[in-house]
Amino acid sequence: MKYEQFEQILDEDLSWRKIEISSLIFIAKGSSEEVVLKSIILLLYAHWEGYIKKSSKLYLKYISEKKIKLNELCSNFKAVALKSNISRCIESKDSLTLINEISFINKYIKLDSKQFSININIDNDFENELIDTESNLKPKVFKNIISILGLNYKKAVEIREHYINSHLLANRNLIGHGSKFESIANDFSLTLKDVEKLKDIIFSIIDNYRDELLEYVRNEFYLVSNNEGRIEFEESQENHLEKIFQNVESYYS
Repeated sequence: MKYEQFEQILDEDLSWRKIEISSLIFIAKGSSEEVVLKSIILLLYAHWEGYIKKSSKLYLKYISEKKIKLNELCSNFKAVALKSNISRCIESKDSLTLINEISFINKYIKLDSKQFSININIDNDFENELIDTESNLKPKVFKNIISILGLNYKKAVEIREHYINSHLLANRNLIGHGSKFESIANDFSLTLKDVEKLKDIIFSIIDNYRDELLEYVRNEFYLVSNNEGRIEFEESQENHLEKIFQNVESYYS
């Protein structure tokens, strides 16, 4: 897979999701129906989970196809390569014989000279072995996915974890379970303004994630040798995302 193809898949997958949300927002502006606003929240969550999952799998697939030796990649890829063996050690009943543990150590020692290679289907939403959103992509789960990819979890997102949990996740679960909507958070009501703010916050994270994956691929930040450049980039991204959040919050205040 070439960089251009990687970028095209990311952009095409994001584009149709934004179009769907924009279409519902347009309908909501001409209607006071509560059901439209509920639909926006449900669809927003679906696209939040769907895009993060697919783009993350695509990133792993891209690097797998590069056939890079694991000793040249950041340590997270070694963990990905060993994931199935780690699971076997944890679940093993042969605690006295240590068969699985010995096997794991031997595989770990031999990893450095091997190429990073995984089988992953970016279009199979039911494939959860490496990228698992747990059907409930809250910030904690998002942070785990970011760690798997070797990216940095932004302080700007961490500060707004409560907002995401109480406004997107809690409301999505409430509506999805067919319960009558009652505001859980004091600063959120089922109005177009609050829903649009939620949409802008979530898509700010998604856009930032897309940009970050592209930069990691373009500059090969997944390589150990490019660690210094990766750290500088992450610092600039942290500040950039915080400014975006502040602009959104200021606009809706």
